[in-house]
Amino acid sequence: MKTNYYTNIKKASTMLLGLICLSFLVPFSSCKKDDERAVPFALKDNPSDLSVSSQGASQTFDVQTTGTWKIEPLRNERWLKIEPTEGQGDGTFTVTVDRNMSLEPRQSVLTFVVDGKVQNNILKIEQAARSPENGNGESYVNLDGLASLEVPEDGLHGRYAIRSTGEWRVEIIEGSDWFSMEPMQGRYDTGVNVSVDVNLSPDPRTARLVYYLNGEQVPGIFEVNQEGVEVILYEDFNWLNYGSAIFYTTTGETRMDSWTAGEKAMGWSYYQPDPTGVPSVYARPGFLKLGRTNYGGEVLSPKLSAVEGTQNLRVSFKAVPYQTAAGARDVTILKIGIIGPGTLSQDQFDINNWPNYTTDPNCTEIWKAPETTRTFTITGATAETQIWFLGGAYDLREGSGWTGARNVNRIFLDDILVTVLK
Repeated sequence: MKTNYYTNIKKASTMLLGLICLSFLVPFSSCKKDDERAVPFALKDNPSDLSVSSQGASQTFDVQTTGTWKIEPLRNERWLKIEPTEGQGDGTFTVTVDRNMSLEPRQSVLTFVVDGKVQNNILKIEQAARSPENGNGESYVNLDGLASLEVPEDGLHGRYAIRSTGEWRVEIIEGSDWFSMEPMQGRYDTGVNVSVDVNLSPDPRTARLVYYLNGEQVPGIFEVNQEGVEVILYEDFNWLNYGSAIFYTTTGETRMDSWTAGEKAMGWSYYQPDPTGVPSVYARPGFLKLGRTNYGGEVLSPKLSAVEGTQNLRVSFKAVPYQTAAGARDVTILKIGIIGPGTLSQDQFDINNWPNYTTDPNCTEIWKAPETTRTFTITGATAETQIWFLGGAYDLREGSGWTGARNVNRIFLDDILVTVLK
């Protein structure tokens, strides 16, 4: 009996020691799995602080993540505005800091949450105090302190801030058919969206605005000046109206070979069909979708007949990658080529400006974002030159030589502008 008793104690000690070791190993294993599941998050260029003068400022930051993110200040401050405060995947947010009228500096800290988990990243915002010798300062209202706004010929969709010491309002007295600002009134420093349409005329143009502060018109006129341009081709596809503007809703979209005779007569065609013998190009309301599962779509422009002799051209276009409602993302390659004379400055783009269906459920705002527009040049073009756009490759199937991570590379395309390079 004693021998058996001693043997049981020895076994129990061994088991107990094993359990103690496991108790140390399990937390480390759990942490390792948590780390492996963590969604990456970063701000482009890794900023950790934003220093602002007493006059205030506005700055936009780029979010890089695949998860759902949210910005949470440590305290809610009336002098600090963040737009938007949340999003899905890669995106941007703008921090607007009001003018500091006090003699004390102030600060705030932004924290970030991704998929419900607080990140180590923080953004510290520090603003200087008002200088005592400036007294209370003069009353004012302006657009980010600018004396005027100079805009390129291909338009602008940008985020600015109205700086004001009180209640303000903007009235557009000339140019309201191509210039807009939202909102048009507010109180103190306020973020505004400024939109300027493409100028399709060779002549420059000017929009004129007047400011009101606390109900009184401010002397002077604020001018928005836009350059003119020699347009070779501009296509907004507004003559197409099939299916839905929401990217992931494919019902009703219509393939190019089923367009009406009038739509085909607009001159847009294809250089090469996909391996099944059809063009994988689809019409949506005012834009195109290139590609479908297993096959890339390619669209070919009309000949650039307005070119005189041999000219160098600038081409701008808008493009958005395909993302499903559930968040699955296509490959993002857009290839560019030409038929006829000319040399491209760039023959491939990474279309990685992902839509955010939470903040932009109707898929309209992303077309206004600056990163949606890309440009390239053509050297030595003639009236015989044509431009083609291809989503990835014609054949995306396994075994075809396609090296993309998935067999889908759908791209939305709009607003193609070809102008003479100055």
